Amino acid sequence: MTPVDDYIRRYDGEQREWLSTMVGYMRKKHPHLQEIISYQIPTYKFDGQYIAFSVAKDHFTFHTLDFEVIKELKELLPKAKFGKGSAKIPFGHRDSIPILFEACDKIIARSSYGHSERGS
Repeated sequence: MTPVDDYIRRYDGEQREWLSTMVGYMRKKHPHLQEIISYQIPTYKFDGQYIAFSVAKDHFTFHTLDFEVIKELKELLPKAKFGKGSAKIPFGHRDSIPILFEACDKIIARSSYGHSERGS
């Protein structure tokens, strides 16, 4: 059991489902990224960048320093609320998950990790 697995197990219902889905995606699609708990939430740090996930009572939060992706998500996720480096998505909007997968991929692709994955 990893610290991230321990974090996820603390939650039930939609909170656990969203966390498990996003962490599972990152583990499958980007296994080379270091997975840690940072600021008490699951985090993937790489190339001066990060992607992190957290939950609250009624929403899932996607965190990143890629402010361009946050700006794009504002157009793609009209039901979400936004902070400077975060998107808060109500749990009832599961159709947002593939959009978050794409956001993760885009952030990583723009990093040196993404370039090395493609052999560039």
